[in-house]
Amino acid sequence: MIHVWLAVQTLTNLALISPGRGVPPPWLLTRAPRAELPAFRVTREHTLEIEASGTGGTAIYRLRRSLAPSEQGAALSWRWRTSTPVAGARLRDPARDDAPALVVVAFDDGRTLAYTWGNGEPIGDVFLSPHAGRRAVVVCRRSEDANGSWYLESHDPFADYRRAFGNAPHPIVAVGMGAETDRLGGHTLADVSDLSWD
Repeated sequence: MIHVWLAVQTLTNLALISPGRGVPPPWLLTRAPRAELPAFRVTREHTLEIEASGTGGTAIYRLRRSLAPSEQGAALSWRWRTSTPVAGARLRDPARDDAPALVVVAFDDGRTLAYTWGNGEPIGDVFLSPHAGRRAVVVCRRSEDANGSWYLESHDPFADYRRAFGNAPHPIVAVGMGAETDRLGGHTLADVSDLSWD
């Protein structure tokens, strides 16, 4: 059964995890092809710290209940920060598409959106990944925003799905957080808060 949530909901269990390295089940770690995983650590503030040094991957949390498309509009919100942009990154270039932080939304048809901390790309730019046509990139921040300040994001994944893939969106089944520096070999450190839905 597909459920529509109308109140603000926290989507993962970060607030319940004891601070420390790694993430416990039901989180799953997925690595970029031919890359080692970044280091994940739950902080005392219950954010997820992601440290990447020539590595790439995502911590994925499968939702207990899927989120169905709604005509009323919806918002996925989170806070994040970094002070380590990836010099020379170009998200449209498959040889340089590194990012210090990204938030992933997975749909039940196998497509994904990657809300990404970019470099020089325009904020709000949406395009298909140079590696996979079933993954789309949404640029949220630029390199000059990587000053250690917290930024609040709020996006409608269903509207972004329509923009990226050109058809009606499917239910959301999982969310995740990660970083990728496996192309250019840089070192990044970022914090991402829990994800909320309203």
